[in-house]
Amino acid sequence: MKSVLNVLKNIGIGIWVVIAIFVTVCLLSYNEFNVAKIGDNTLLIIDNDELEPDFMEGDLAIVKRNSDRKIEIGDKVFYYNGNKANEFLINIGEVSDKEFVTNTETSFRINDQVISGQYVIGELDDTKVVNNMGTVLSVFTSRWGFMFLIILPTLFALVYEIVYIVGEVKKVQKDA
Repeated sequence: MKSVLNVLKNIGIGIWVVIAIFVTVCLLSYNEFNVAKIGDNTLLIIDNDELEPDFMEGDLAIVKRNSDRKIEIGDKVFYYNGNKANEFLINIGEVSDKEFVTNTETSFRINDQVISGQYVIGELDDTKVVNNMGTVLSVFTSRWGFMFLIILPTLFALVYEIVYIVGEVKKVQKDA
């Protein structure tokens, strides 16, 4: 019975370590729009109902970013809308025109707005959706969530290990 509990405890600790590492990587991978971008993938937390019916509130959309050359007229894309003076919003729109400004820069006409290629997140066709995981990730990546779910358990584990080591050292010194 004791070995089963140890196995379950070790599995729980292993899962917690994986979650802690993943959440930390997400937080360290935030771009200038406060969105986690890991490699070519952007993790969009759908936190409102503006993108319904394609995406529901609480979903996590994993958007793959392809080259601007692969985005064609008629494709639906995620893009950032706004400027640094106010908040950037994430919208969905259809590309109605495409212009190559330079070899590395492209501009798109999306919903009657000219959008630079750097503000295009990716195509809807290359998006994977995980239902309700956006809510979970938003809790873990919030300041309070990260503190209570990652930092405090780590601190408690560290203090426990220090107390255990001190106890073992005292026991060895007493026996010697």
